[in-house]
Amino acid sequence: MQLHHRLLAGLTLGGALLFSACGRGAGDKAGESADAAGTSGFRGVITSPPREKPDFTLTDFNGEPFNFRLATNGKVTLLFFGYTHCPDVCPLHVANVAAVLKKLPFEARDAIRFVFVSTDPERDTPARLKEWLGNFDPTFIGLRGSVDEVNRILYTLRMPPIDLSQKPAAAPQEYLVGHAAQVLAFSTDGYSRLEYPFGIRQDDWSHDLPKLARGELPNGSPPSGPGGVDLKPMAESEAPAVAIRVAAALMPQPATTTEGALYLVLRNGSSEDTLYAVESPAAGRASMHETMPGDQQAMGHMMPLAEVVLRSGETLQFLPGARHIMLHDFKVRPSVGDAVPVRLRFRRAGDVIVVANVVAYADVERMLTAAASSLGQ
Repeated sequence: MQLHHRLLAGLTLGGALLFSACGRGAGDKAGESADAAGTSGFRGVITSPPREKPDFTLTDFNGEPFNFRLATNGKVTLLFFGYTHCPDVCPLHVANVAAVLKKLPFEARDAIRFVFVSTDPERDTPARLKEWLGNFDPTFIGLRGSVDEVNRILYTLRMPPIDLSQKPAAAPQEYLVGHAAQVLAFSTDGYSRLEYPFGIRQDDWSHDLPKLARGELPNGSPPSGPGGVDLKPMAESEAPAVAIRVAAALMPQPATTTEGALYLVLRNGSSEDTLYAVESPAAGRASMHETMPGDQQAMGHMMPLAEVVLRSGETLQFLPGARHIMLHDFKVRPSVGDAVPVRLRFRRAGDVIVVANVVAYADVERMLTAAASSLGQ
């Protein structure tokens, strides 16, 4: 297969912006980014000036509207434009991020979102996009829009438009798509000061992602916006307030596909809120319950809960033998080490997406206790 790489003048970052039709050859720039870690503290390439997080709405692979700025508010967000028929650039980028995220502690992983915008909407159907991303990480978000819609987003980000010039009329299902080959990393303040070109390695992601999750910023990076302030690594006490903080999401390995328990440790850092629904693509349905203890007169039983109220500043725990969540009718029985995506639906905070770690029953109590201790409980 012929390989295609271009350096485009006029849409520049440090002199040139990588534009690829999914071929190799970007390793030199990745090497430069790793070398720069000595001054910036990161191995990504410094973006100058910083890019503001764009405000756009596309359709996700479930057919729902997804507002990028609102849905990723308060999260470190990795944004990548690519396509599922890409032979090497796209799958390698996505696989490297997924492999590193899987090894991070829960809170670090939960602080990061990965959003993939298709540059090939004709072939990237919702079903294909969902399956392709799910093979790497089921929490990755796939978005679709028309070529014109995506090009408008690329323009606002100072990135080159989609190139479909290699799409032949005779074989419409066999063609390469030219697209920018870097991953943009947006901090929790809504600005991207770092980007990661093709050729970046897993150890580079392993170095940078935990720092991004902690809210650190590159040393010497430019200010953001008009009259920006001096940027320096952010202390934990200075991190933006998060309405609902999830310290733990654990699922003991279910014995069957019929049902399994989900335990959580949550902290409400905002106004009083209500958890009114739980969903997971891995299960047919979910329900909330409270285990009521028995006595000499009555047997213990589970009482269904329609909703759970979280007071402002409250730490709420879903524990064995107490308040808990049940997932029913798994498509595949989860195994220890798996990650199960779960959507928690709050009336004020909106949807909070977490990834539940599947663990052995023997580890549940210890891990929940450690999570509660991290919140001062």
